[in-house]
Amino acid sequence: MDINEAYRILGAARNDDENTIKKKYKRLLFLHHPDSKRHRGENPDDTMAMRIIEAYKVIRQSSDSEYDQTKDDWDFEAAVNEKAFSNRNVYVQYRIYDDEDLPLSKVAEGKYIWDPDLEDFPFFTKSVFEAAKDAIEESSKVVLQDILMEVFHLMMQEYVFPADAARKLGELIQETTDSEKYQFYGYIKEDRKNKSVVFHDGEPVEVFLSENKAVVHNPITGMFLGEISFDDDALYYVVLPLLEEPNVEVSAQMKRLIKTGRNKNSIMISISLNIPKELKDVPVAYTEQIQKALWGRGYRSKK
Repeated sequence: MDINEAYRILGAARNDDENTIKKKYKRLLFLHHPDSKRHRGENPDDTMAMRIIEAYKVIRQSSDSEYDQTKDDWDFEAAVNEKAFSNRNVYVQYRIYDDEDLPLSKVAEGKYIWDPDLEDFPFFTKSVFEAAKDAIEESSKVVLQDILMEVFHLMMQEYVFPADAARKLGELIQETTDSEKYQFYGYIKEDRKNKSVVFHDGEPVEVFLSENKAVVHNPITGMFLGEISFDDDALYYVVLPLLEEPNVEVSAQMKRLIKTGRNKNSIMISISLNIPKELKDVPVAYTEQIQKALWGRGYRSKK
């Protein structure tokens, strides 16, 4: 597609500014995107939507500006875990205006590792949930919630590289030639009935993994303080695995007492993970565990 055809498809003029071209692109995409048409009960037209997206890319590239690289990023940058149990879909959501989103669009399918820079975590969890449900439905029309959640959590771990994600989600607070220290925040509920659980600003605490949960221990009093919750659900699949990584140094301290809002009556815990720069994530496979869960539903491997 040449630049003249691109302008014609978007109905834009050469002297239109970037904002005007973007508005015309978004409006046309809203009108012609197949997911949007299905939502309105109209016949979808994949070809027209793709031509609109291509035209916008051609114009943006011609002006040496940044442009939407979502599809290209997934084609060439996303890591793959060939050991994962199954493929999953990758979704993006095109935005028309600040308060107007199109339905989710599938841009890729494969054993892609979740990349925080490319894929929103809620869309990622949706794709893994669908993959887990599909795996169960191969063996039974009835999807039991406990089996579904077991398979879902196993698959989630196959698609997450904890160290790589931590480097992108965490706050870098210290760097040396050999390591980087990232900071995260979690919360434990203040137990007013237990007088031994007392908040002291800056007091060191120990954070470790117990029965797949991050728990807090006060090394001074020897008391168990509680389980950690995170505002960002992604951290359950990022921070928790690194708590057991022998090459990662973990330190934590009480930060402040939360008296209002979502985490009312909670103690904020600052968690620091000192990650060696040479530490690389190793793809994991839970095929045996997933098959074991599915065999209880009558699943038989097709391999």
